[in-house]
Amino acid sequence: MRVALIPKAFVFGLGLFLLGQAELSSAREDIVPGARYTSGRAAAMGDAFLPLADDGASALFYNPAGLARLRAPQVEPLNFSIYFNNQYAGMFGLNFYNIGSLSSFLPTLEKNPEQLAGAGFSLLPTAYMRGFSFGVLLQSHVMGVAHSDGSVEYRSVYQFVPTAGAGFRLAGGIVRIGYVVQWVNQASGQMLVPRDTTPMGYNQGLASGSGLSHNIGFALTLPIAYLPSFNLVARNLLGLHFSDFSALPLARNRSGAPPDEPTSYDAAVGFVSKIGAGSYFNIVGEYRDLTDTSGVSLYGRLAGGIELSLRDAFFLRGGWSGGYPSAGVGLRRKGGDFSVTWYSEEIGGGYHSVRDQRYMLHYQVRTF
Repeated sequence: MRVALIPKAFVFGLGLFLLGQAELSSAREDIVPGARYTSGRAAAMGDAFLPLADDGASALFYNPAGLARLRAPQVEPLNFSIYFNNQYAGMFGLNFYNIGSLSSFLPTLEKNPEQLAGAGFSLLPTAYMRGFSFGVLLQSHVMGVAHSDGSVEYRSVYQFVPTAGAGFRLAGGIVRIGYVVQWVNQASGQMLVPRDTTPMGYNQGLASGSGLSHNIGFALTLPIAYLPSFNLVARNLLGLHFSDFSALPLARNRSGAPPDEPTSYDAAVGFVSKIGAGSYFNIVGEYRDLTDTSGVSLYGRLAGGIELSLRDAFFLRGGWSGGYPSAGVGLRRKGGDFSVTWYSEEIGGGYHSVRDQRYMLHYQVRTF
């Protein structure tokens, strides 16, 4: 049964993007800056994940120092995730697949006024080898709400991000350093329009452009009990400036380039606790956005996560981030991983302002 569900999820997620292009969603929508790509494993741990970025995809976006841990060549032709929020789940019916088209889904929104329905997907094929990884992230996040006064509000982010990076080890792997460059092509915005607006689409009136994001990661792992690991990541080093050019037509009737993104820093400490029979705990504490570029209170920038690994085949995960809990389970086989995650994003103006609860399916297929 599981094998049958995955292709349906893939078709649904790809449909979100294709419908959006015909009528035409992000990086994390959380107000605290972080990785543009959201891993199901990381989300389940409250995004306290810097020490655990040990595959090509997560190292490219969470912690470039993880690239130095890559050894054998691998190709991930399919790294796919899909999510939906609580409000969308409450509207689930025969029209569910139309969430990717605002005009087609609008009748459902109007039957559920003041309910902010959202869904999205990401596709990140990657290839990596000893100390090096490259991939292309394509993702779409859309949210819409019909207000009682007849207006329609939508929030959307589309990204196409070719990326590559390299990492190296010092002192026998005790110190790891990595660098990643991301060419961020993005369309994003939040719009409030009358019900009779024509054309009606998530991609209308968005800010669109592209720019280079430089990211550096550092990790120090001490060869003592519990393998304490200290990690620091600089994102958008020297700032990310968006130009008007975009490699893909992600927006229509664009409103200019997206706002520039400042440099931000994340720090984390991690521990490994073995419990026998090939099982162990990963425990991580993280301080996001050290210099507070987001203006969010300290409590909103702290995160913690724990992962129980049973013989590297079955995983139980839990976390806390921005005052919200998260949880998930994962399965790993030689050819890939599958995870189910429940987590939250803060989409309001501050700490504990507007919580968006989400459910994610994440599937990775590896070769070699």
